[in-house]
Amino acid sequence: MIRQALLLSACAILTASCSGLWNAANRSALQADVATILSIDPAQIPMKCAMIGGTRSGYCVLPADEMQIVAWADRLGLSARTVSLQDVETVPPLASEGPVGCLAASTFDGIEGMPAYWIAGRPAALELEGGGQFEYLLLIHDPASASACVQASYAYG
Repeated sequence: MIRQALLLSACAILTASCSGLWNAANRSALQADVATILSIDPAQIPMKCAMIGGTRSGYCVLPADEMQIVAWADRLGLSARTVSLQDVETVPPLASEGPVGCLAASTFDGIEGMPAYWIAGRPAALELEGGGQFEYLLLIHDPASASACVQASYAYG
């Protein structure tokens, strides 16, 4: 009984450690890739980025006003929508990933009704330097805090 409890505790610690290591190892690459896609200098526009658990998805929060958001959406070919956590079609990552990253309550306080923009299907606009690509990109704007959250998922092969 004690041996099983110790084994379960060790597994839980390893799982948490792996997720933390994954996040630490990939956070800088995510920040650089999001900066490239948005055509911004991360030294001039500070971003806080994190991977979502052990997945290929991550998100970055950065300052942005409405003009900047619309410029990014237009340049990347993102479709406009309004966030509704009751309708997965407005924020498709809800269907596969759940309320994490940009959709987590800890990212923005009350995202219901916020303007959002979306593109998926490995579009050319999401090609990365070095041959990689994002599968999708979700951009949510919080006008009250003049900030944005960009959530993206790296495409397989």
